[in-house]
Amino acid sequence: MKLIKQGTALAIVLAAACAGGAHAQDDGERAEGGGPALDVIQITAQRREASVQDSSVAVSAITGENLEDDRIFSFEDLADSVTSLSFTALSPLDQEFNIRGITNTRLDSPSADQSVGIFVDEVYIGRSGLFNSDMFDIERVEVIRGPQGVLLGRNVVGGAINIITASPTFEESGAMSVSVGNYDEVVTRGHLNGPLTDTLAGRISFQSRNRSGFNHDILHDRELDNIESLQARAQLLYQPRGGDLTARLVLDYMNDESNGFHSVAINGPDPATQGPWSAARETIGQLRGRPLDLRESLPEHPRYAGDVNETTQALRREAWGATLDIDFDLGDFATFTSVTGYREGQAYNIYDQSGIGPDNGYGVIAPLLFSFPVNETEEISQFTQEFRLVSQPGDSAFDWILGAYLQHDNVKKYDRFWAEVPFPALVTLSGESHWFNAAQTESYAVFGQLGWQMTDTVRLVGGLRFTSDDKSGTVTGANVEGGDQFNPTDIVPVSPLDPSFVEGMSFTTDYGQSWEELTPQLTVEYAPTEDLFFYATWSRGYKGGGFEDDPANPAAAQAGYDPETVENIELGAKIDFLDRRARLNMAAFSMDYQDLQVTQTDDGCLCNITDNAADAEIFGAEFELTFAATERLTLWAGATVLETEYIDFVDGNGLDNSGNQLQRTPDYQFNAGGELVLDVGQYADALSIRANYTHQGEMYWAPDNFQYEEAYGLLNGRIAFAPRDANWSVSVWGRNITDEIYRTNVIAFFGDEVSRLGAPRTYGFEFGMEF
Repeated sequence: MKLIKQGTALAIVLAAACAGGAHAQDDGERAEGGGPALDVIQITAQRREASVQDSSVAVSAITGENLEDDRIFSFEDLADSVTSLSFTALSPLDQEFNIRGITNTRLDSPSADQSVGIFVDEVYIGRSGLFNSDMFDIERVEVIRGPQGVLLGRNVVGGAINIITASPTFEESGAMSVSVGNYDEVVTRGHLNGPLTDTLAGRISFQSRNRSGFNHDILHDRELDNIESLQARAQLLYQPRGGDLTARLVLDYMNDESNGFHSVAINGPDPATQGPWSAARETIGQLRGRPLDLRESLPEHPRYAGDVNETTQALRREAWGATLDIDFDLGDFATFTSVTGYREGQAYNIYDQSGIGPDNGYGVIAPLLFSFPVNETEEISQFTQEFRLVSQPGDSAFDWILGAYLQHDNVKKYDRFWAEVPFPALVTLSGESHWFNAAQTESYAVFGQLGWQMTDTVRLVGGLRFTSDDKSGTVTGANVEGGDQFNPTDIVPVSPLDPSFVEGMSFTTDYGQSWEELTPQLTVEYAPTEDLFFYATWSRGYKGGGFEDDPANPAAAQAGYDPETVENIELGAKIDFLDRRARLNMAAFSMDYQDLQVTQTDDGCLCNITDNAADAEIFGAEFELTFAATERLTLWAGATVLETEYIDFVDGNGLDNSGNQLQRTPDYQFNAGGELVLDVGQYADALSIRANYTHQGEMYWAPDNFQYEEAYGLLNGRIAFAPRDANWSVSVWGRNITDEIYRTNVIAFFGDEVSRLGAPRTYGFEFGMEF
């Protein structure tokens, strides 16, 4: 098949290139042949400290230094550098992480679970859109691929992003950097670290990022996709010398705001049908004497019922969290760990879905043209508690992990939909409707894992997790206004809520359901030498069910959708060769999904409907290679190829998607790059030149496989001057250097593709100092 042929070709090219991954080299270690040996990053993805090369899991580990070198702030930036990870987003609150074809598309209901789990210092982040602060002062990021049904604090079916922040130490240190770039960007960040007493260390870190917008609202003369953010983290580490107890307290805060994001309507792939929004844009361009640029839009600001003034498009988020991590050494028996997390936050988001409406300032009204702004307000609190007992290494052939997990979420979500529709045929969409949805999630789990070192080279690992989820809530839907300026008499007889739901009516109903699941995992590890490690895994993952965000009626509110499960078979190999100057990590996998949760936008009501696809199959392979070619040159590359298919999937609109590829899943991805270190005059190893190119294959935006994103590539780079004995550095950097135009979201409306654009070319200068 086409993808398999592509995968074979990519594998041959990558293997022949002897390129390498995103891991830094350790200048202090040298291979037997005299060249530099690759360093080994320690991870905790399996709840024990182990190296990437000794872990029977497909994981990419990126150091904090490399995050800074590659200017990785967000999850979108991270997806440019990591095998099998891709990113899309309807809005900053509706972020969609995709690992190996599994994503949670527009699944922002208060009761929804994530397909890809986000963990910060081992604490699960249930609402990733609200708690999406930039990554700063980070020790490392672990991107774990495939279902993790046993050891991670929350079941995840697709994979996990595990962020480990830099911890306090008892050595005094500090750093400060200032970066300026185009679009008036200014980024300031730094940290202070050191001992407070003989047993107590502290660390304070912060980051401020301000940037003008990439896009422009010409109707209101405002920038869009701008950023004003502030983040801070304060930590205490209690670590008595020779003591058995270690405790770490982390407090973090984030606050960001902007004028909201940019949507632009692009004519869809059917040449016989042009959508109303792209047609209106063309007409306005003719009136202005030039076509509208893709980065220009005319979003309409709604005037809600009872309001005198319009409500301006905006995004505001504020959140704080606390984590207490306690480790107690029980001698030769085990280590007891307690991880307590609490997070709280609120967000406000209002945006015009189409980026243009009938009140566009130019009097242009195209057939079917209407405006449909959305206003979301969220309030969230989350408490998590995990206890673990981890056996100590010793002479026994057996090792084990036992644990228990508790999570309690309270999520309140208030949505306001507002529409102006000038044509009688679409008056059922006209007016204003509100939803208030308050949900509670109670989840608990017990888990265990047993490892048996059968021989010197073979180890057998088995694990099991029991999870119980109880989700309940109350939702109110109200048809507040049945008309608009085009229907001022308010005689519209029906509403987008429901054909029988007339103006002024509302409903309130409770919902709730519980689910239980056992998720086992069995792994065989084979390590014939220190440089060779192979594993085979069978695992089962689970994601809980949930209920619609904005249900059309009480029956829809109570019906909900079912959990989804996945069975994964995976073969992996981790190989160091050429005296550990080269490294090849690879995995092949087959995943069978049942009741896959898929959210789509219904053209009739412009509302989201979640269906359980009967089944889906995913086959794929991943490769990561690293090569320290010389003491001065390191090369890297990685690739993923996927074969995906929906099985017997007829969606809520009656469309048969069976045999189609999974939505928002590139059929292949690869990245390649390198770093060259040079002397500059009397300064040894002072100049580093670093570049990375990532390429994503074609992907379909929805299960119907009609709208698609063409393949594209992004080039990022950095040149830094940092004398070895100096405490300062200067650098220039660039991202999307070729100024590629690509989209991070597409929704099909009446022949148009309403699109959100990725970031254009950005570049700048940075000065850093350590002290």
